[in-house]
Amino acid sequence: MHQLNNEQQRAVAHRDGPMLVLAGPGSGKTSVLVNRVKRLIEVEKTDPHNILVLTFSKLAAEEMHSRFDDLVSTSYPVTFGTFHAVFYHILKRQGLYRTGEILTRNKKIELLKITAGRKGLKPFMDISDAERMVELIGYRKMGDKAFLADISGDDKELLEKLYDPYVLLCKKEGLIDFDDMINDCLKALKSNSLILNKWQERYRYILVDEFQDIDLRQYEVMKLLAGKDANIFCVGDDDQSIYSFRGAQPEVMKRFVKDYPEAKQVKLKLNYRCPGEIISHAGRLISHNKDRFDKTQICINSDKVSKGDKEESSIKGYCIEHKCFGSVGEEAVYCINIIKRITAEAADGKYESIGVLYRNSRSVDMLEEFLKRESIPYTRKDRKSDFYDKDWVKDILAYIRFAYGEEEQLFRVLNKPYRGLVRESISHRPLIKEEVLKYYEGSVYLKEGYDACVKLFKDIEYIKGLNCYAGVNYILKGIGLYRYIENNYFADRSRDDIEVIIGEIRERARQYSTFKEWLADIERGSCTEKGNSSINNRIELMTIHGSKGLEFDNVFLIGLQEGLFPGKRNMGIKQMEEERRLFYVAMTRAKKRLWLMGIKRDNYGKRESRFIGEAGFKTETVGSIL
Repeated sequence: MHQLNNEQQRAVAHRDGPMLVLAGPGSGKTSVLVNRVKRLIEVEKTDPHNILVLTFSKLAAEEMHSRFDDLVSTSYPVTFGTFHAVFYHILKRQGLYRTGEILTRNKKIELLKITAGRKGLKPFMDISDAERMVELIGYRKMGDKAFLADISGDDKELLEKLYDPYVLLCKKEGLIDFDDMINDCLKALKSNSLILNKWQERYRYILVDEFQDIDLRQYEVMKLLAGKDANIFCVGDDDQSIYSFRGAQPEVMKRFVKDYPEAKQVKLKLNYRCPGEIISHAGRLISHNKDRFDKTQICINSDKVSKGDKEESSIKGYCIEHKCFGSVGEEAVYCINIIKRITAEAADGKYESIGVLYRNSRSVDMLEEFLKRESIPYTRKDRKSDFYDKDWVKDILAYIRFAYGEEEQLFRVLNKPYRGLVRESISHRPLIKEEVLKYYEGSVYLKEGYDACVKLFKDIEYIKGLNCYAGVNYILKGIGLYRYIENNYFADRSRDDIEVIIGEIRERARQYSTFKEWLADIERGSCTEKGNSSINNRIELMTIHGSKGLEFDNVFLIGLQEGLFPGKRNMGIKQMEEERRLFYVAMTRAKKRLWLMGIKRDNYGKRESRFIGEAGFKTETVGSIL
């Protein structure tokens, strides 16, 4: 890791009160966060128990925790977690949740379809329409009146008919989603001073990663927890706010400055990732957005991008290139040829560190077929396999997730297979294991339950010491879940069919050495399918949203057409600014080379994306390297 630069040192050394750190792509924001936590503990003598580090995905929280552990010489009890996990933890500790079931995307769609059927409405035939309505329900729960005011009349009418009965059905099913967690936590902190004081005392210093992705309700919870001391350290970049569909409101960053006029600001200007040419064009593009903090980036790395000393290299010296094709087929052929040349010139001939990014999944279908035809290994991360949404698969994974700290998964494994245990034995507080055992040990009538609990927790501990393949086999055979799955999910199937079906999860487990690695890939939606190459030697195909936080030596940004990117539903001023930020994020994933690829026209009359011109390129073919 490089030494901290002057701006990073200023941020790390900040003591008390609010601070906003504007951190562009590749500017070392994670280094700032973990070094600040280290300084708070080892220099300022802050109790690590009082430090809370918030981010937006479980994977990001785990990676930051790991970076922090690598930085310090001892283990400190700092809380690293997602907003949702921390809010859920607060609610559970206060006894305000009596359920362990959290709504998945597929379950939301299922309940939405049931609701529509009960209301006599036309069922959702197109999955994208159902997802759109789930998104609108989320905005309704958020109370985002401005967004809802812009939706079409048909959407608005349908939302009004479905919202109340859908919410009621979820409550009857005992299911909650992330929006419910935020709303309930905000309500609890606002309405009960004892609860608020308790958690203000617990979390004296709050650090927020990816601050641009916060929504107003999360911001309000954060402010309440920070209290009058306002020890809030926020790191973010409004130019990288791309999650409005999850409720992100980048304008909250400007509200922070207004709410805390005394807040210090630091701008991390140095970019350690991208060559200067990419920074220049990306900066030119994002400057078209008007509602943003004024900032610039400076390149640290040299623009030299070639590997080795091959003067004859066909791609030597190129950093960024724009190409415009007559069809998606031409685009796919071009990508394949460049990928072959990149790997041919690599010292080890591997496919790693090549990312193909796109706004719309339509853009990559043709390329995927060409990759298959050429036997080039890849993974497509936007196609999250329905395999992991199957109930019997969730049952298996619940054992693994519980073993690795997801306590709410105990509800799912409690009686799978049947153990005669009851939910009332769980008080929904952190000491689940001890409290479950205590519930059963006091009565001779519950002796069998106590014995079952002891065995269950021994099995869980045993699983933690196994590799993925052995662990799955133990869950199926050693614990007996195979027979449960057979009887409850596949009663009408032959034994041979069941063995083939269940055998698929064994094969997937075989491809991973650790459960942590497997669960992380499941969360990303990127598990390796059978027949692909090894996990590290493959091209990554993914949406731009999925690429956030990642980087590649070589990036192909494809499908750059009006109607696809920017999307046809995103032509308003606010939506267009987010589309432009998305393009900016895509460009700045590249560490060495970037290809921008558009189509002149297709059968639907779409022209090349306006963002090509805004980034400083002409709309005809330039700088060919074929």
